[in-house]
Amino acid sequence: MRPLSCRDGIHVQVPVVHALSFFAWLCLNQCHSVVAFGNEAPPSRRTVVEHLVFGGGVGGLLSLVGNEPALAARGAFELDSEYYLRDLLGGNKKEGSVLPSKPPPTPPPRTLQGPLVPLLLNNDYLPTCIPVQVLCEQVAKQQQQNVAAKSIAEKATDIRARASRSFYSRAPWEREDVIDQYYFDLTAYALWKTAAECLPNYADRDAFVRNVGRRLYQQLCILQPLQLTLSSSSSSSSAKSVVASEAAVVAILNAFRSSNFCKGFRIATDQSLDNNSNNGKNNANTNEPVFDSLDDEALGLGATVACLVSIYEPATLGASLQITGEQSRFAPDLIGPTLAALWEAMGIKSSWEVFFVDPEYRPNPKDYYPNEKLLQFSLTVYR
Repeated sequence: MRPLSCRDGIHVQVPVVHALSFFAWLCLNQCHSVVAFGNEAPPSRRTVVEHLVFGGGVGGLLSLVGNEPALAARGAFELDSEYYLRDLLGGNKKEGSVLPSKPPPTPPPRTLQGPLVPLLLNNDYLPTCIPVQVLCEQVAKQQQQNVAAKSIAEKATDIRARASRSFYSRAPWEREDVIDQYYFDLTAYALWKTAAECLPNYADRDAFVRNVGRRLYQQLCILQPLQLTLSSSSSSSSAKSVVASEAAVVAILNAFRSSNFCKGFRIATDQSLDNNSNNGKNNANTNEPVFDSLDDEALGLGATVACLVSIYEPATLGASLQITGEQSRFAPDLIGPTLAALWEAMGIKSSWEVFFVDPEYRPNPKDYYPNEKLLQFSLTVYR
């Protein structure tokens, strides 16, 4: 509280600082510049202070604008100023820093199964799994010398041990085995972090990812019951066609889903191919295709065809989110490169971006709990 002296000698105790009154006077003068006061002169600073003190605070101040006879349509500045002053003088409820809400409960881990799992990863990072095989070959090619798989396994094991506490606190596993979904996630994180250290060059990383996909695709062509599906699709695609690739794409995704690597998948926006076990019912027509002749025509003319593939709750989701949070895009991705290898075998060039989707609306902006990995493919022909 300080006395405010006026020219007529009146001294009034007011709960307003000079800077605040000056700010209010400045706002009202700006209002005058946008014809809020018509042709009349803007109010003086003394008038502003009197309305602020004796007029009931912000209500009296706003009456300066509201009582003017020549009001025009209120613009953005008037509206912004009014609500800013209401907040500054009247005071909205102070929320402070909003904390994240309690995350949803973590579901129990799935058990990975089938002949595909040993090809994806193993407990000891042995070169019998495809990612370790390819990493050893890639590092040896880069350094022009043989690289012992043992050194890669030691690095990955050390990273896994250091990251285990953090991963376990978010998604506890039931057994220390890669057939446990959450332990698979941790093991994949450690291997990709090791690959990032061994392959600092982005071109080498891209080659590593694509070579993993090519080898996985080759193995899927051998495994039953996918052999006939993939072979017939590949052999019938002498003309570059995304329509001819659709059955093979679904077969690959079904192979990952049947191994419990993911809980479901969805291609593009077609409900007929929404194979997500989260859905309570699925009444779609499974004969309705994703691609059509117009896509093939566009591809033949050199245009780009888009394809969206959603993977629900993949076994590498936690590792991908963790590495993305570490400001890196070199995260575990096994399905994307495999689909890219399929299209490559059919003469179609592909690139893709990865996004993470939280399907549930959450009013707290700090709440973000994605369970879907969205692969946005761009398909074109090689030239």
